[in-house]
Amino acid sequence: MQLNSKTIPLSTKSNALWNAAGCFFYLGCQWLTTIFVVLFSTDFENSGILAFAMSTGNMFSAIGLYKIRTYQVSDIKSVFSPNNYVGFRFATIGVGAAATIFYLLLSTGMSTFTFASIAYLLFKADETLNDVFFGIEQKSNRMDYIGKSQFLRGIATILGFTVPLILFDSLILAVLGMALMCMSITLIYDCRNAMMFGFTRPSISRTQIKQLALACLMPTIANFLATSIVSVARQKYGLLYGESMLGVYASIATPAVLVQAAASYLYSPLIGKLALTLSNGGIQAFRQGLIKTIGIMLAAICAMCIAVSGAGIWGLPILFGESIASYVWTFPYVLISTGCVALLYFVNDMLIIIRKGTAQLIINALALAVTIVCLDPFTEAASMNGVNMAIITGCLLAIIAGLAYIFGNKKL
Repeated sequence: MQLNSKTIPLSTKSNALWNAAGCFFYLGCQWLTTIFVVLFSTDFENSGILAFAMSTGNMFSAIGLYKIRTYQVSDIKSVFSPNNYVGFRFATIGVGAAATIFYLLLSTGMSTFTFASIAYLLFKADETLNDVFFGIEQKSNRMDYIGKSQFLRGIATILGFTVPLILFDSLILAVLGMALMCMSITLIYDCRNAMMFGFTRPSISRTQIKQLALACLMPTIANFLATSIVSVARQKYGLLYGESMLGVYASIATPAVLVQAAASYLYSPLIGKLALTLSNGGIQAFRQGLIKTIGIMLAAICAMCIAVSGAGIWGLPILFGESIASYVWTFPYVLISTGCVALLYFVNDMLIIIRKGTAQLIINALALAVTIVCLDPFTEAASMNGVNMAIITGCLLAIIAGLAYIFGNKKL
């Protein structure tokens, strides 16, 4: 590949700034959809249905993404080509969609939850496909394209969602509009940019599919378990206490994704660098970089929790009305639980870099099991806040176990 102004690598700082700015904007627009669905609806029912669809979409993403992004970026020796990763992504999207629809039909039947979730599935499928293009750009150290894409996708999300919702008063049409608008960005902008760094036409053999499937099987199962921690907790809470209560919790909890995003964007540009350090035999340097990154993440999470907590307790009743005021005291705990999830995802990515999928599977299974076991007694004792307490407990135990394995293992 011949380098020019459009393909020459950027610095880590520039990549981090572009990535963070664009992704924050996109997540902010995603959050606005959860506000608009309340503002343009008569009650919290649509909000609860959207929250359920989002949770189901996250479960699909765990399969569709197949946790390949970190593996792709840390593929220092380019064992697989860009079009191999694109071809593999199409396969995982198909499997993920089939599994998710089967799960929906078994768990909810032909309900409003099901139809809204299938519509949201189209949106997540496009987002999942787009992720592999982002991986190509990240590996080439051109995350400015990722940031610019996220700005475009954020605008497309708002327009595609709100216009149908206002005109037709239909949540399903709003989700479909959002999906179609974002698909156009993927085709017109993201695919073309990724082509500058390698062939992106899907091409993969059965042998390569098998190799990639086996290489990322454990991380994928582990990531599905990690994603299910919050999804299962929310869905179980919604089934126990109803759509409206789930809608209230979702409205409070959605802004907390900013904490998780901030932590993720801090370390994402460093994945390739840490993988290269480890590939060159710098085990000690890798561990030092890991410690430094954790310190930065903890500082950022604490700062975000303090800043967002005060703003949320004051601003949430203004956004959603006084009916939500009696629940906003749970918001700081939502932020803490989200920060714990972010740290767990970081530990997961570090285990992928050192290619220890079994350890990753074990710690996420531990986190999910503890969360499920704690959910009922915690919600009985602390009502809605019991969801946060269960998530925090499960994630903290898994984080400690994961870090103990990384620093205790002499053969990375």
